[in-house]
Amino acid sequence: MDKAKRKKRFSENYRIAILNDRTLKEVWYAVLSLRSLIAVVALVMLLLVGIGAVLINFTPLREYVPGYPDANERQLLVENFMKVDSLEKVVAQKELYFDNLQSILVGKGTKKHFVDRDSIKKVDNKIAPIKLDSSLYRQVDDDQFNVRYVENETVLPTMLNTVKMHFYCPLKGDITNPHSPETGHYGVDVVANTKDPILSVLDGTVIMAGWTLEAGYVIIVQHRNNIISQYKHNSFLLKKIGDHVRAGEPLGIIGNTGEYTTGPHLHFELWQNGTPLNPTDYIIF
Repeated sequence: MDKAKRKKRFSENYRIAILNDRTLKEVWYAVLSLRSLIAVVALVMLLLVGIGAVLINFTPLREYVPGYPDANERQLLVENFMKVDSLEKVVAQKELYFDNLQSILVGKGTKKHFVDRDSIKKVDNKIAPIKLDSSLYRQVDDDQFNVRYVENETVLPTMLNTVKMHFYCPLKGDITNPHSPETGHYGVDVVANTKDPILSVLDGTVIMAGWTLEAGYVIIVQHRNNIISQYKHNSFLLKKIGDHVRAGEPLGIIGNTGEYTTGPHLHFELWQNGTPLNPTDYIIF
């Protein structure tokens, strides 16, 4: 068939009729060319596809499409996404927290710090976070987390402003080894009954809670006014890093853990701005 005949065939009109089967009476008819018929069929197909897309995307019928998630599955997907996002934030906060803690221990500056809401100080009915000071420690013993004593340095107990601060006793007992920075003993050793709880001396946030070879189970709490309290040789700990604690709240249980211990006792240290303080100047044991 040559080109002229094909063109003529497409342009010729055809009659499409609907007849009554019983009377053969013509009920409806249409006159269309082959070209027009193809265009009408294509238009109808596009219209059907469009209607199907609308029904699938904007009506509950989409849940009957194989592979399409139902409402419960979509809700689960959203919840999982939120959990993953929250976990990523927590991981980032923990990584930054440990980086900052390491920087503090070696006397370096800190990056922006994530701190949970804290109730140590209230301002305009909002909780003021604790600010960690980069000068808390000058030189660090990596194994014991102690600050080395700086000779000829004057310790000023008055800078604690004890008029406005009340220290809880961390453990009622007998002091067997007093505060002596000159000999490298920066705190006091307190002996008491076994299983006695170790209490926080002030409101604060736990910045270290874990195991060290020499001091055993150690917990360190950051307080306001750049004060840090340390509690060593615990049998086990009741708090973890990042926990906010109230004054008088249990932190651990008296123990005998670590190499630098000869019996169940608490080694307690009190620091401010990198300076070791004598706990007996502020606390009655």
